[in-house]
Amino acid sequence: MLLLLVSSAGAFFVERAEGVPEGYPVYGEELELEIYVTFPGLDPRSFPSEDTLELRTGLTNPRWTVDMHRSGGVSTLRQSSKTREMLPGWELSYPSGEDIALTIRLSGTVPMFAEPGTVTILSIRQLDGSYTFRGENEYLIAQTAYPAGNVPPGTPPDPVIVAPSPPDLSAFTVSERSTTPTGSLQPGETATLRTYLYFDRITHITFPTSDTLRLQTRLINATWAVSIHNGGAELVRNPRSGYFYTIPGFELSYPQRESLGLSVAVTGIVPAGTTAPLLEISQSGPDGNTREGAVFTHPAFISGTHPTETPDMTETLSPERTQTQSPAPEVTTTPTPEPTPEITPLPRPPEQKGEIFPDGISFEGVLDLIQEMVGHGTLFLERIIPLFQGLAGG
Repeated sequence: MLLLLVSSAGAFFVERAEGVPEGYPVYGEELELEIYVTFPGLDPRSFPSEDTLELRTGLTNPRWTVDMHRSGGVSTLRQSSKTREMLPGWELSYPSGEDIALTIRLSGTVPMFAEPGTVTILSIRQLDGSYTFRGENEYLIAQTAYPAGNVPPGTPPDPVIVAPSPPDLSAFTVSERSTTPTGSLQPGETATLRTYLYFDRITHITFPTSDTLRLQTRLINATWAVSIHNGGAELVRNPRSGYFYTIPGFELSYPQRESLGLSVAVTGIVPAGTTAPLLEISQSGPDGNTREGAVFTHPAFISGTHPTETPDMTETLSPERTQTQSPAPEVTTTPTPEPTPEITPLPRPPEQKGEIFPDGISFEGVLDLIQEMVGHGTLFLERIIPLFQGLAGG
């Protein structure tokens, strides 16, 4: 995935690029590209109204089609045959919650040069109000073109693609004080793992609407108790059981001033013979992949195993290391211990098959889904009705 971030004024990044030539373009060859551009929603507006998004190509006979995706609808912004197309900021400036995106389709012919040269296949740049290029806010695809009979042998190099580092959209910080227990647990005992998340890492919004918060446990027969805390009020989510628990981004997306928090408690039987974290919380993007740095592993671990290290993205939560005391040698012969009942834990939870039924389709899973849908619908109505009332009153 090719991504761009503009931290100072607005931002866009390329989520998907199709049709990028894998080899050398040949003079006279027709190229067709489709670029999907989204906006990260870190600012109140999707794009600064005073800025401009510039589209350029070095292909001859270019044909552009630019479609805008907004809140589920699609409209065509441009259809032209210019070498340089300009999209003024006011056409792209909407509240960040409206999920603005662009599909840019470009077709054209590779030009002919007197000798092999580099052709700019596509350039997307953000310009400020004086049409000055904003720093590194550019997505660029370029490659060396050759005549059909003079393509050099061997593996061609990858095309030059300018794409700065992706944005850090990890949104949560974990409270060390509220994370318990932090030591070792005995296989077979019933334990409750707790923690609390603050959503304070993104400037203007508590959590990206397009993302998902995923919780996973290794406890057997696990039950979840999760609550959203907003402005002193507590919203208790539907209790669930199983290895996985997910929260869609829209339930956690508020203006940053509302100081959102999330309390998590999961109770179950401690398994044996696994070094995997007993509780893991991660944030995944719209593509389903976990965002870099947005992973927390609970410091509790099973006795006799090494604790899993927690990535340094939050307060330090790694448990204090304790030296295992070697037992004193017995003077007399050690009697044979009585056999203890063997606990047969699930060595590892089944692979997640999807967001709806992670553990497969079952009657209980259908009931859980219905409860979850009712909960989502209720929350949606609670949030949307005041908006309509405010519009009606205004």
